[in-house]
Amino acid sequence: MGIESRHPEYDNIQPKWQRCRDTFEGEDAVKKRGEQYLPKLSKQDDDSYQAYKTRATFFNAVNLTISGLAGAVLRLDAKIEAPAKLESLFNDITNTGVSLSDFIEGMLTEQLLMGRQGVLIDHDGTRPYLTGYTTEQVTNWLEDAIILQESYRAVDPKDHYKSEFKTQYRELVMEEGRFIVRIWRKGKKDWEVVADITPVNKGVELSNIPFIAVSQDGANLTPMTPPLLALADMSLSHYRTSADLEHGRHFTALPTPYVTGVDTDSELVIGSGTAWILPDTQSKAGYLEFTGQGLRALEVAMEEKRSMMAALGAQLLEGQKKGIEAAEAVRLRQNAESSTLASTVKSVEQAVQQMLTQMAEWMGVTDDITVELNTDFVDVKLTPQEVTALMQTWQSGGVSHETFLWNLQRGEMLPPNISIEDERSRVEVQTVGGFDED
Repeated sequence: MGIESRHPEYDNIQPKWQRCRDTFEGEDAVKKRGEQYLPKLSKQDDDSYQAYKTRATFFNAVNLTISGLAGAVLRLDAKIEAPAKLESLFNDITNTGVSLSDFIEGMLTEQLLMGRQGVLIDHDGTRPYLTGYTTEQVTNWLEDAIILQESYRAVDPKDHYKSEFKTQYRELVMEEGRFIVRIWRKGKKDWEVVADITPVNKGVELSNIPFIAVSQDGANLTPMTPPLLALADMSLSHYRTSADLEHGRHFTALPTPYVTGVDTDSELVIGSGTAWILPDTQSKAGYLEFTGQGLRALEVAMEEKRSMMAALGAQLLEGQKKGIEAAEAVRLRQNAESSTLASTVKSVEQAVQQMLTQMAEWMGVTDDITVELNTDFVDVKLTPQEVTALMQTWQSGGVSHETFLWNLQRGEMLPPNISIEDERSRVEVQTVGGFDED
């Protein structure tokens, strides 16, 4: 097949990726798949199926969960130490207007959703920049090559105002110890190389592929089961149950008239200006109505599946619990979620440090670079009562000054850019300055 050939592991896991991507994108993407996610009912024609699908509701638990988890990380700014020359690029790390903080947010989202992605470090002749690739865009990988699927805007040669997006492939390959980039586009008959580039840094050809693979299973492109696949599948099951429930509600909410003792060819019209005169004294007229009690099983199923989604990682979907939940129950309920989030943060953190280090080398900067993302996922701000109790414990000698400040820091009572050592120094200066002489 050539350049469009995909790695066999890609094809094996692609259906799982698709379910995760579709459920993350939401109702339009899910309903666009039609019978793949919502099979037709027995003997259902196309019009009836369309109405059946339209009435169904898709609850986007995957998107809500990922937004909540990423938000738990990003509620505190990343701590990045880098040379000023490199920091000048942080407001536009992609050379397309995307800041480094937004780029990190995108990486966290893709990592939580798919568990794998890639980033290419490139240079436009003036400055280095980053280009992110989703899981599906990395279509093939060999010992000496990586194939990336991209899109480009093709303008109609006969109409300057008309254009369309088409597919191209970017081949990153090592040949005879040097890095080469080839761009492939569809020709009249087959795929053709439209650009053959040998990148250089200060006139020297590169001896490695500047592409960073990001995965929770190490820095490799081997596909892994998406972290929230079970949640995606449960949300699709919830969607199917919703379709059945709304289908049942639709028909039970519309009473059906019936008449006995009349000619089957008779035409009866219902309306406030029409009266039915039935010749047979034994004739009957009325409405067939269903109380809907049989739909209770579907309503219960909806509630159960919503609870299952919460247990599978959608903690934000849970209703406020009555009373006080035991600390151990909270810990157990959050354990799997925190573990997934912690491994995600670690993989993204390491990848960003690698990327920035490579960019710095191309800029001729050799200073150390460190990247630290927030791992304190739970908002643990201290209440005024807790601060008072902590202060009294410290004043009575129950804890040291360092422990007191550490608790204030953990409780987010100190500025995020102030260390415990800095705060101690500030307190000492304040005391020497006479603030407590009264």
